[in-house]
This record gives sequence, structure tokens and C-alpha cells, in this order.
Amino acid sequence: MPHLRLTDFELGAVLGVGTVGTVYNGKIRDDVEVHPAAEAIRGQDLAVKKLHPAVSQDDLIQARFRREMVILERLQHPNIIGYFGGGSEDGQLFYVMERVDGGTIKDLLETNGALAWPVVVDVARQVCSALQCAHNHGVIHRDLKPGNLFLTRDALVKLGDFGIARDQHSSDLTSQGLTVGTHAYMAPEQITGDEAISGKADLYALGCVLFEMLANRKVFAGENFAQLFEQHLRTKAPTIASIVPDVPPELSQVIADCLEKSPDDRPFNARSVQGVMIEIGEKYNLSASSESSVGPNHSETANAHRDVSADSVTEKGRRLLEEQIHYRLGGTSREPVGAGKVSLIVVAIIVLIVLAVSLSGGS
Repeated sequence: MPHLRLTDFELGAVLGVGTVGTVYNGKIRDDVEVHPAAEAIRGQDLAVKKLHPAVSQDDLIQARFRREMVILERLQHPNIIGYFGGGSEDGQLFYVMERVDGGTIKDLLETNGALAWPVVVDVARQVCSALQCAHNHGVIHRDLKPGNLFLTRDALVKLGDFGIARDQHSSDLTSQGLTVGTHAYMAPEQITGDEAISGKADLYALGCVLFEMLANRKVFAGENFAQLFEQHLRTKAPTIASIVPDVPPELSQVIADCLEKSPDDRPFNARSVQGVMIEIGEKYNLSASSESSVGPNHSETANAHRDVSADSVTEKGRRLLEEQIHYRLGGTSREPVGAGKVSLIVVAIIVLIVLAVSLSGGS
């Protein structure tokens, strides 16, 4: 991947601020002659992540930032934030990545509340594809959470922020026995600082994320990290079906499997979880070609055409997700108001008018 020059980029609005870096809207400059490597990505939607000056002299933080660049360069996948190159200028590290404008799953939950299960099935299918790619390259994300699942406007999910990822092809930058991650999503083996951590830690976090998307609450609640850690280590997770009764049993079961305390009891890999999502899509008519409503498909021909692409199998979920993204961004409404809701609104307005008239008449 080419070495880029920071001076070739015009930095716009701040898109995000983290503990070690700031992300800016980026654009190739038009007023100067830029390096050919920058010219080659002109026209792309760009974001520039710069290391904070206050921490730029910290050797460990610099090493983590450089490691993130190396990892992103290796992981070229449609469900992982794209990487275009980076470098160091005047002692300040930076890199240029793909900019996505649909927000995050966290944003969606805060605005729209719990997500419908067909949406969660499609999101899970996409995230599993990203995780399998990372794991195949020896990378464990270690910080999978709604805020790190970025969305395009057409509902493509992209895994980002590999700042604390473990690269199994290189020495670990985290001291043995220390915990890294976000408390609400950390697998037991992450909490205890196990040296032999595997991609199954990401599957535990995936279970936490899927549960939260469906219930609009985290698996475990606590006032501090000690309470959360205790529950992740010893308390059996509630079943999602006990909170959201209409969730298909297959989805409830795979979430429960991901949330098992022992890595050996979790699904074999992300691909196997993705396979469950595809099976759910087929069984419950979530494909783009299906004209029937969402529900179990008992037709003898349901599995006759298994050569369709994985994304089309959960297309109804993706379309719902796209609608919700546009709703959050101020576009089309999330759903049409039915006749029943209209009637209730009309009755409420009439009641308010009568009350107002009565009050004014009595004064």
C-alpha cells in the first residue's frame, strides 16, 4: 500500500474523536500538485485518522497505531472499512480510510430502538463475513460492539476500529494478564487475560451485539466493570427469546451458543454462525425473490435453489435496515402509519380539543 503525504489532503469536519486519534472528513487537495498515490484515490469517499499530538510520543500507542495500519492493509473485504495508505509527517502518524455516511449500529439503536429480527439476521450475516476474513488472516478484533459496526447508506455493514486487535502473526502489544476491550462485550477469556485467546472471543462479543440489537439492552448490566466482569465470568446469560418472544428459535439458540462461557462450547467459527443466518433467511422467506410475507417456509422447493448469493437470502432484512438508516438520517419515514394508528391519533386530537374548549368555557 502506498505511503501517503498528509499535506496532499484537505481535512474537513471532525467525524469522530477517540482516546488516541481524531477522524476527519478527507479530500484530495485541488490547489497543489499531489503525489500520484493520492491522485489515484481522488473521487473516493475518504476519512483521515490522525494520532493525537498529546500521545504521539508514547511508544506503545504509536506501535498500536502502526499495527492497526498493517492489519487494515491486509484485510481487504467489503464488510471491513477500506484502507488506502498512510504514513508519518512531522512525527505525526496518520492513515486514510474509506468514509461511510450511514452512522453506526449504535446510532441506529439510540435513534430507532430495538431492531427487527430480519434486520439482525442480515447484519449478523455481514459481520460474520468480516470476522471470518479477519480470523483467516490471524486477526482477532477484541472490540466488536455496536459503535464499531459502521453503515453505508445502502445498508452495507463494515467492521472498523482495529486499534486493539490481536495480530497472531506478530508479538502481542498487550502485556500478559492485562485485559483489553469494552467491558460490556468482553469474553471471559479476555477478562482473565488468557494468552491463548482465539477468534471465539469475537464470537462471544457477537452474541452480546446480536442480543443488544434485538432487545435494545445489553446482556448484562452493572454499575462498574467489576460487576460486569463477574456476570460475564459466572452468570448465565438470559435467552433473547425470554425478552423478544417473536425471535426465531434458531436465532435465539445461536446467540445463546455464542454467549457460552467456555470458548469450546461456542460455534466452531464465524462462518458457521453465518451459515445459521443463511438458513434462517431461507426458512423464513427473507430472500429478495420471495413474494410472501416473512414466516416459515414449508414448501418442498424451499431449498431447491441453494446457488443464490448469501446476501440475497437475507435481502428483506437489508431493505428494512436501509429504510431505518434513511429514517435516522432524516430521509424517508421508517414505516407508514396504519389506519389503526391514524384513528388513535384523530381520537386523541378530538379529546384534546374538547378538553381545551371545556377549560376555556369554565374560566
